[in-house]
Amino acid sequence: MAKGKNLKLHNPIEKHFNVITPYHYYFFFLIFLSKLPIFWHVLNLIFLTPPMKYYCEGGCPYCPYLSWDRSVFSETMQTKFNLVCDKTWLVSFSNSISYVGTLIGSLLFGFLSDKFGRLNSFTISCLILAISGCLVSVMPMEGLFIFMRCIEGIGVGGAIVTAYVLCIEFCGVRHRESVTALFHIPINISHMTLAGISYLLRHCDDFQLALSVPVFFFVAMKWLVMESPKWLMDNDRVEEAAIVMEKISKFNRLSSETIKEEIEAYHATQGQKRRTKVKFWQIFNHKKLTLNLGCMSVIYFVCGMGYYGVSQYIGRMSGDIHANVAISGALLLPGTITAFFLLKILNRRTFLMGTTFLSGLFMIIVICIPYHMGWFRVVIACICNCFFFMSFIIVFLYGVELFPTTIRNSVLGFLSVLSRVGQIVAPPINSLPETAAGGIFGAMAIIGSILCYPLPETKDIELPSSLEDSKSLPRKRTSTLEENYNAVEMK
Repeated sequence: MAKGKNLKLHNPIEKHFNVITPYHYYFFFLIFLSKLPIFWHVLNLIFLTPPMKYYCEGGCPYCPYLSWDRSVFSETMQTKFNLVCDKTWLVSFSNSISYVGTLIGSLLFGFLSDKFGRLNSFTISCLILAISGCLVSVMPMEGLFIFMRCIEGIGVGGAIVTAYVLCIEFCGVRHRESVTALFHIPINISHMTLAGISYLLRHCDDFQLALSVPVFFFVAMKWLVMESPKWLMDNDRVEEAAIVMEKISKFNRLSSETIKEEIEAYHATQGQKRRTKVKFWQIFNHKKLTLNLGCMSVIYFVCGMGYYGVSQYIGRMSGDIHANVAISGALLLPGTITAFFLLKILNRRTFLMGTTFLSGLFMIIVICIPYHMGWFRVVIACICNCFFFMSFIIVFLYGVELFPTTIRNSVLGFLSVLSRVGQIVAPPINSLPETAAGGIFGAMAIIGSILCYPLPETKDIELPSSLEDSKSLPRKRTSTLEENYNAVEMK
């Protein structure tokens, strides 16, 4: 049959990655395992700076007879540095500064990984996180403690964005949704087990060390797995991309005789214009891409503020803090499993719009429930957080599908910055009365759902390699994955 003018030659790397192989199980296992200690550091502020009661007989500002209630925690940031009276603001400030570091890390390593590779950036992020995380526990003054928490956040932000893009670029269209959902299961486990670690280690320094030491193992990922071949090919490093694919084939005990020729042929057909490296700022030369970036920026902000804000909100609600956090993490797991199936059925825009709207609705319900119905309020807040988490699952996937390879991590880094800004404002919001804080979280989520409407649909479409690919994304889903592949096979 004659070659159709509008049919696109399939990326051979994505074509090969449409089959999950033994190497994929090995690769994903290591990446997913790294998520446990990395996300412990995302939420460790819940137990480093929990609500603490104290008694002072001498009066401010010196409180010579200060007595802390250590019935739950033997040492926290507040007790370690005597953060009372005019120093209480340092508690929420330290939490926000930690998220500032995460913001910097997301943006910095987003750009670095587009320039120097996904794997290099991931291992450097882990090294920064491991060292700074350990140093946090030995900082002698609150200023140094806060500074080191910022460095710790830089490592967290870099590790999150680089690991996710690395995973997505190691799977084809068929498995992109499944990998995205499964990527978040270790995060759920991390959320639940964090409460258990804190329950066993009530001293903040012991707790922090227990979270940080395991990260050193993942610095060795540089020598345990391989760089993204898609990133290598799209950066004109065709020979290296072919070598990686050949090594993967050898690991899987499969033939690799034609893979190099396939990659070279595909690369040659793209043309000089398609291979030209675009810059992040070139997005703003195109109205459609600017709109996409603007809407996604607000949605990322809402997801960051909502998920991390409501997680802190739940930790401060009445009841046992360890039980509340563990229940919150446990209820996220059904949401992740549900997302796994819904991603196969629903379009990206429909899924994201629905989860953000429902998270806002349930948060508004929480603030309408009387305070004396404590457990019921906690459960509804956990359901709200579950929908916020589902929004996070889809928004990460949606964001990487909207923009081309050469700026994908840069865009994800930029969007993650907006997510981190949301995290930064979450602690000050939670310092407000519960009703006011819940109202802000709920209203912003509903606004985010409205901004999903202008976005294009990316379900069952290969990751774009150029700005032209990104601009041509349809408003509606026009064909299924199988129809796309059957069309190409008929060429």
